[in-house]
Amino acid sequence: MIGEGEFPASVVALSAKKQLAFALLVFERMLPSLIAFSKDTGFDASCYLRAKEAVWAALQNGPVDQELNRACIQRAPDTEDFSHELTSYALNAALAIGYIVEFTLDGRADHIADVLTLARDSVYLYLSSLEPSVASSPEEDGRIASHTLMQEEQRKEEDDIRFLSGLPDEFGEDVLLTLKARVSNQPPLLPFAR
Repeated sequence: MIGEGEFPASVVALSAKKQLAFALLVFERMLPSLIAFSKDTGFDASCYLRAKEAVWAALQNGPVDQELNRACIQRAPDTEDFSHELTSYALNAALAIGYIVEFTLDGRADHIADVLTLARDSVYLYLSSLEPSVASSPEEDGRIASHTLMQEEQRKEEDDIRFLSGLPDEFGEDVLLTLKARVSNQPPLLPFAR
């Protein structure tokens, strides 16, 4: 989980387009949980897929329509309505794309921090479910923070930042193809969503 003051300064140092691309790379790792949830429950994830495509287009064309974001927020899977084991992960992915759309509208880096928090919260939730305990403790938090899966996600984020730092600031078709190739070669955030 990202605590206050843990937002990587290297993300803030990226241009706004690169911050947006970074958030998309993280979201794309989260998306398989939402897709699996949708397939299992019949939940309509189409607005999230449309929002994702609109954000990819925003890398070249500017902000995403706020109405699409509102529709997605209103349709987010409610943990009180679904008892499926993937509900919380699907909700985190749905909220993440909402924060990303908000970023296209106002450029506030805290939205990117929120996406990172949701991704790491999903990993934390998954790891804590492997060995459930009655209450969270500093020992459990430390065990989860040092777990291979959490460390892998943090390494992927750092690799994404380095990768994006090396890209040109203008995102032409060639850069978008490079980014999409990176997405297609990355594993999902959680192992069960493969």
